[in-house]
Amino acid sequence: MNVSIIVPTRNRNETLEETIAHINHTYSTHLTENKLEIIIVNDGETSLDNLKQRYQNLKILKNERPGAGNARNTGAKLAKNELLLFIDDDILIGTDCIEKHVNGHNTYTRSLISGTWTYNDSIIDKFKSTPFGRYKLENDYTTLKEKRENLVVNSIYTCDSLASFNLSVLKSDFVELGGFDPGFPYAGCEDQELTMRAKEKGFTLLLDISNINIHNEKDRVDMDKWLMRQYTGIQGFVALCNLFPYRKKDALYSENTPINRGDSLGMKLKKVVKFLLAMNLPLYLIKQLTALLESMKASDSLLFKLYNLLCGLYIYKGFRYSYKTEIAANKNAIEN
Repeated sequence: MNVSIIVPTRNRNETLEETIAHINHTYSTHLTENKLEIIIVNDGETSLDNLKQRYQNLKILKNERPGAGNARNTGAKLAKNELLLFIDDDILIGTDCIEKHVNGHNTYTRSLISGTWTYNDSIIDKFKSTPFGRYKLENDYTTLKEKRENLVVNSIYTCDSLASFNLSVLKSDFVELGGFDPGFPYAGCEDQELTMRAKEKGFTLLLDISNINIHNEKDRVDMDKWLMRQYTGIQGFVALCNLFPYRKKDALYSENTPINRGDSLGMKLKKVVKFLLAMNLPLYLIKQLTALLESMKASDSLLFKLYNLLCGLYIYKGFRYSYKTEIAANKNAIEN
C-alpha cells in the first residue's frame, strides 16, 4: 500500500524544513521506490520556493481556502496514493510510523488510525529552561492517555475522536466522508469533527500508542502565541458543539456561555468574574504582572496560577466571540 503524506503549514518554514528533512532521511528508500509522496500545502504568506529547490520530490500547493482543514482537503485532492497520512508541520514521524499505519489499515477496514507523540530530550531541556516552558511540560505534555478507552489488541485502542497530527485514512474512505469540514477557519477541532462524523458513519477510530512520533514544537515556547492558540482553538470547539449538540454538556461549553437561570450562584459569580477580568484593561494588567514576576524569577507555583488564569480568560474571550457570531448567523438564517 503506497502512502501520500500531507502536511499543512503556516509560516513555520524552519520547523517545516526539519520535518521534510527527517522524512527524506528516514524514508529515503520509500521515496526512491515511489511508494511514498510528500505534499505540502501552504496556508501562510511566506514562500516555500527554497524548500522546493532543496527537495525535488516535494509537491507544494497553495491552500485553496484558509484553514488547516481546507489545507488537508487541498492536499488530499492531489494525492495519488491509496493511503493518506496527515501530519502537522512540527511532527517528526517515527522510523516505523508508515509501516504501522499500513499494517493497521490492512488489518482493520473502514478505520481512521492515529499514532501518539512525545518530546525528545533536547526539546524537554529547552522547555525546562523557562517557567512557561515548564508550565507547558506540566499541562500540555501528554501522550493522549485520556484518549484510551477500549483496548483492541496490544497497543491499539478504540476512541471517540482522534487528532490529525498523525492521522491516516484510505483516500477512498476520505472521499466517502467528504473530507474535513471547511467551516473551521482555525486549526482546532476540525479533526475531532471529521473523526466523530466518521464514527457516526460506522468507521472505527483507532489509537496506536506504539506509533510514537516526535513533537518538534521548539519554536512555540512563547506565552503570547500559545494564548492566541487558546483563543482561536476554542472557536473551533464552539463550531463542533453546534454540529454535535450533546457536546454542549461539556464543562468547557457550559462554563463560558452567558449567565442563565439554571446556573448556580457560584457559577454566576464565576461568569461575572471572567467577564470583568477578560476586559482589555484588566487582561493587559494581568499580562504585565505576569511578565514582571517572570523577570523577578517568581516561583513556578505563582506563575503557573497566572498562566492558568490567562489561559482561562483567552478561552473565554474566544468562546464568547464565536458564540456571538454563531448566534448572529443563526438569527440571519432564520430571518432569511
